[in-house]
Amino acid sequence: MKKGTISVGLDIGSTKVAAVAVESKGGLYSSHDTVEVIGFSKVDVPADAIVKGAVKNVKQVSMAIRSALSELTMRSDLEINNVNVSFGGMHVQVASLSSSMVRRTSAVSNEVTQDDVDNLINDVYRAQTEPNNEVMHVIPGEFMVDNSQRVKEPVGRIGVRLGGDFLVVSGNKQTIEITKKCLTAADPRLEYDQLLLAPIAAGLAVLSDEEIDAGTALVDIGDHMTDIVIYQGGIVRHIASFPIAGHHITSDLKVGCGIQIENAEHLKREFGESLSAPTPLNIEILVNYLKGRPPKQVLKKNVALIIEERLKEIAALVYAEILESGLADELIGGIVLTGGSANLPEIETLFSRVAYPMPVRVGIPERMAQTPKADEVGNTSYATALGLAWAGIKNVDSRLQSICPPASSPVPQTVHREPEETQGGGARLFSAWKLKNPFFGNDKEDKTGGGY
Repeated sequence: MKKGTISVGLDIGSTKVAAVAVESKGGLYSSHDTVEVIGFSKVDVPADAIVKGAVKNVKQVSMAIRSALSELTMRSDLEINNVNVSFGGMHVQVASLSSSMVRRTSAVSNEVTQDDVDNLINDVYRAQTEPNNEVMHVIPGEFMVDNSQRVKEPVGRIGVRLGGDFLVVSGNKQTIEITKKCLTAADPRLEYDQLLLAPIAAGLAVLSDEEIDAGTALVDIGDHMTDIVIYQGGIVRHIASFPIAGHHITSDLKVGCGIQIENAEHLKREFGESLSAPTPLNIEILVNYLKGRPPKQVLKKNVALIIEERLKEIAALVYAEILESGLADELIGGIVLTGGSANLPEIETLFSRVAYPMPVRVGIPERMAQTPKADEVGNTSYATALGLAWAGIKNVDSRLQSICPPASSPVPQTVHREPEETQGGGARLFSAWKLKNPFFGNDKEDKTGGGY
């Protein structure tokens, strides 16, 4: 990556808008690339303004974006004109597609060129999709050059016919357009460089190149959705989601403890545990749940039991999806957890028991210069925003400039620093499937997954 490049990531999540600005510090081709966090911000999004990845209230979301970027500007002394933005949710579909063509440059060159690869991928972008969907990513798997199969890097190979297998990520046009509208409403001058699927962005922040090559399942446990991205051999092999995540843990606590949803969220964040066995029976938590009434007494043991049961269900669904992908035996890196709910203590132990014998770790953003700002964003809540910032510095797929649609016009410069003298001091083909949960018997809810 080019030293000195500045990039901004804007994560529009169901409960928050997070923004991070970074500057690259590593050298080109260096295995020790790092970034310096220049600034960061996080602003809460009102309840139900974003539901399962779809914006429901443009005014509230645009105000949150404006506040987040304004705070980031004050902390970083940057004039922010361009950002990388996340998208995701139930409207996203992932389908597998194979395509091939006779190389357009075969008459003048025996070797496959980057232009040939780009032409093939552009043909995939133009492939027929559902009328209301827009193709957001074309992610190549392995290529075919003439009779040579399973070619990872086709450029330089000799052949006439070029083909490949692709994951095609698409989203509902209206939902994507509303997300773009929120950016314009926040600041008419604001442009986006890449709209990137949130869990793929998170992978840029928390996974090493070795893990991506060895085989790893990234599991992003958000508020309404749990996303899974499986990497193997340096390639994205499988993407899936299901609509059970952190919000469901909070809802369980609301019902189980007889408190309001905001009290349940506070209870989860401040006192939540993934394992109930180590929690003593005699610890009580006082919850101020209604004004004018005495606090409600809640056993910490019960809180842990409620959280543990829901996490077991999420872990079982994740492991079932990994097994269904057919890649479980090839994931030397095991499972890496990220997202807000991955902050729950001992969550890696719980997942390890459910997904035995796969290794499990919590993915904390790494490769940041050691500064106080890096300490503030070095947790799973900022993983997607940091990954989006990384996307302005490092390609998601080293074989491509971008997995996003080719731009119809040149993209404006990402970020401009203030002049030195004025700087301040500071088929998801969501194919339906139902699972007989081995931990709970019959399903509690419908689960949805996808990929190939």
